[in-house]
Amino acid sequence: MTTPGPVAGRAAPGAAARRAGRGAARLARRGAARLARRGGAWLARRGGAWLARAHPDLWSDIAPSPAEDDDDRRFVEQLFEQMLGRAADPDGLEGYLLLLSEGATRAEVVMRVAGSAEYRSRLCPQPRREGPLQRHPQRYSYHPGPGILTLDLEGPDDFDWIERTLLADSYYERPGVWNFEVDLDKRVMAETVALLARRRVLELGCSSGAVLDGLHRRGLDFVGVDISTLALEHAIPAVKDRIRLGDLLELELGSDFDTAFGLDIFEHLNPNRLALYIRRLKACLVPGGMLFANIPAFGRDEVFGEVFAPYLPSWDDDAAHHRPFHQLHVDEWGYPMHGHLIWADANWWTAQFEGEGFVRRRRIEAALHHVYDDYLRASSPARLSFFVFSAGDVPDEPALVERIARSVSGELARLRPT
Repeated sequence: MTTPGPVAGRAAPGAAARRAGRGAARLARRGAARLARRGGAWLARRGGAWLARAHPDLWSDIAPSPAEDDDDRRFVEQLFEQMLGRAADPDGLEGYLLLLSEGATRAEVVMRVAGSAEYRSRLCPQPRREGPLQRHPQRYSYHPGPGILTLDLEGPDDFDWIERTLLADSYYERPGVWNFEVDLDKRVMAETVALLARRRVLELGCSSGAVLDGLHRRGLDFVGVDISTLALEHAIPAVKDRIRLGDLLELELGSDFDTAFGLDIFEHLNPNRLALYIRRLKACLVPGGMLFANIPAFGRDEVFGEVFAPYLPSWDDDAAHHRPFHQLHVDEWGYPMHGHLIWADANWWTAQFEGEGFVRRRRIEAALHHVYDDYLRASSPARLSFFVFSAGDVPDEPALVERIARSVSGELARLRPT
């Protein structure tokens, strides 16, 4: 996602605007360092509920003034509405509140928004053909209860059709589809994967390499794979030469990875070909290698509970018959929300990986939940829906489970002011 938005007025040209421009550039250079040093203020807003529960004394020291915080929050929310035409996303909102808390002026924040890819895209929108809804309205249904549109897929050929449509319409190359920021979420995910990794790591759907950057800082060897040229253009310089552009099924990657992972990527695959990708990932792993998969799985799971509740009656029927959902929630153009081609329950997802020879490691999952759940519930609840699989037996699994369960997150500990 992008960062901040709208104003109650425009920045006038002249010296003030030039100063704001220089300030925005300075913030862009120094923002990452400030976030590392001053993360407590950020978490006070982003994960305040979690911090207040876990460390009440610390929270009382760093909690912002309600009046000041509310005023800045209203300003940033108004900025999003006026400049980007949408509600503020959590990462963007908290990122701009952090800048303001560190002394940035509102003019500087406005200039940051004006320089974003999303705002430029809004000013000069790319000509858009009619979406699949306008071209094929007979494929869609409206559900007045939840007030949503769905694409109704009757069989495997329909999944092939919507996948071709997404690619032909360059859906994944639009600004705002990907989040290129190295934020706390990405750093926590890198730390989580590093707890599983021994030496060499493969990421499917790495985008601009935000998580790979965290692995790079931990000294791990890695390769990332993505199909988006836009993401590669925005790749982090330190990891760009380790990103392979293309389809996992068509790339030569080797078979010496001890860990693979995919964050919010498996749901983007065509269910007709999902098994091929799972099989290919398994072939890339050494015996005992592990796969970490963060997937929006609906319904109740025996390890992580219910993160995403089903909200259409047909989904319960599909889950009962062990199949992916045939009605996909879509946007105003008829594209599946977020480009997700697979909507399914947790049991269906587990069966897909186990059907290709993976073994679900529930004890390892439980250990990771023990370390991160309080933070995830407060700040990134979608991340709670994750799985850990292995390609065969895991060497010294009991020792690994104990080591993870007893670990302390360095990324979260760093948020405490010194």
